[in-house]
Amino acid sequence: MGPLGYRRSTPNANSTDSGMHRAVPDGRSSRAVLRALALLIDRVVTVQALRPPEKTGEIDAELVMQPLVRDALRQLTARSRDGALLCRIVDGQLVLEGVPIERRLAADDPLLGGLLRRSLTLGIGSITVRQGAAPGELLTLASLFAQPFRTGEEARPLSGDTPTTITRAVMSDEPPRELLRSWSVLVTPLQQGADPMPRFTPSSSAVIDDSGIGTSTAGGSAVANALTRLAAARTDEAALAAGDLLVELIDGAEFRGDALTIESIARATMQHVHTVGGSGGRLGGERIMRRLLHRASLKLLATRVPYTPERTITLELMARAGDAAVEVLVQELMSSQESQARRAYFDSIVALDLNATLLFDLVRDNRWFVVRNAVALLGEMGVEQADVAMLPLLTHDDDRIRIAAARALMRLGTAKAMHGLHGVIEDQHPEVRRIAAAAYGLPGLGGGGVRPPAARLAAALDKERDEDVALEMLASLGKLGSADAIQRLLRIAQPAAAAEPGERQINRDAWIRIAALEALVRARGYAVMGAIDSLAGDADPEVAAAVVRLRATIA
Repeated sequence: MGPLGYRRSTPNANSTDSGMHRAVPDGRSSRAVLRALALLIDRVVTVQALRPPEKTGEIDAELVMQPLVRDALRQLTARSRDGALLCRIVDGQLVLEGVPIERRLAADDPLLGGLLRRSLTLGIGSITVRQGAAPGELLTLASLFAQPFRTGEEARPLSGDTPTTITRAVMSDEPPRELLRSWSVLVTPLQQGADPMPRFTPSSSAVIDDSGIGTSTAGGSAVANALTRLAAARTDEAALAAGDLLVELIDGAEFRGDALTIESIARATMQHVHTVGGSGGRLGGERIMRRLLHRASLKLLATRVPYTPERTITLELMARAGDAAVEVLVQELMSSQESQARRAYFDSIVALDLNATLLFDLVRDNRWFVVRNAVALLGEMGVEQADVAMLPLLTHDDDRIRIAAARALMRLGTAKAMHGLHGVIEDQHPEVRRIAAAAYGLPGLGGGGVRPPAARLAAALDKERDEDVALEMLASLGKLGSADAIQRLLRIAQPAAAAEPGERQINRDAWIRIAALEALVRARGYAVMGAIDSLAGDADPEVAAAVVRLRATIA
């Protein structure tokens, strides 16, 4: 249970169970997603090589609709629908969920070998893809690998409504914390020689030395001397004397608005407390920490959160302030104009996991970006009782708010959230419909395994014009597995001429028939072998090839 009795379904944004569909990751799903990603990267590189020079590296509708790219994107989306990807690159080797892939296997597989080489070239250290990632996010991920990066050049994200941040792949000074971040995708760089107490960069006006002691242009040697005395204190008397000096310096830093001095005192004090533990010298550190938790110091410390080399020690101190710390971080989040800073504040609030009441109030704000951030935070923090506050937002006039609410409700996964998502299966925005379709395949927490009827989903499929949404609908029909759902899938899997009289002819391209076959296998396995065998000699070679592949998975 979280503060104020709110139940948290996920502890923080980095939890392994924080995927869209809450699947328990396993190595097989990661391997399938990774190989599908490698295929998409290879296809994007191939198509880009044939494009005019001015369009190289550009992600546009023309690239997305190339048959090679579109087919690979469908495959990657399907694999992501089944499981998450947790991949690290360690010592030039791919590691999936802690299990290394043999170097020989990666070398013998041209797709995995190509992905590994590009990862090493771009300095990529980890790739995380949540289960159920949107196709646009997956294409943006592939584009990060496929673009010809040059020093100082910024990658161009896929246009659309999915908030995505891509930082420079090659930087001349300090490496970035992350190369790509979106709702369901995170790519981080290789970490080299990580310090337990990282230092500020030389460009900062504050420098942390090996003992964690900081000085600033305004604080001068007085701060350094006081922190030296604190670091050396091993009795409570000595620590309290150093603390008296530092409290005076904090007063002055507050008056000047000197955030760097506040930060360096905070970090050095926390390090001192960690060093002495429960021994002599702790009382002085505790006194300084109490002073740093005054609101003015908290606000100054919050301004440094996006820029500190290691946030954990700063957040450890701020957590002692409870709800007050979250309030100042939320204020900074809402006022920040920099995407990287907003991301840092967002992650910090999730990590603190406090003050859901404040976020509930922000859900009713009249500014769209405030509402979007509030519902995203509630979803990421797993505040299950937030479903009631979010459900009305599914009918909001602003597409951005509806999308954010749908994603957050899917993250919560409660029975109420799933029921609400079922009701927006015909929303005007395709991303809302895609999430709603995915919700049909999930029972919802506390739902007792009860699945919704397939009729409404099947009716929506008849009207659907967006390919990605249609694929999600087909997959959910397979997860529902009811008699009605199975009959609908069987009809779709057949050639168009075999459809029932009077039934509207939806697109019967190979990709949708194959998706229906895959959904059938998921639903009934060997029980549908007869229906699959009947299509072994199908006139469409892609469908016939899919039958061979699916036979092998059933056997």
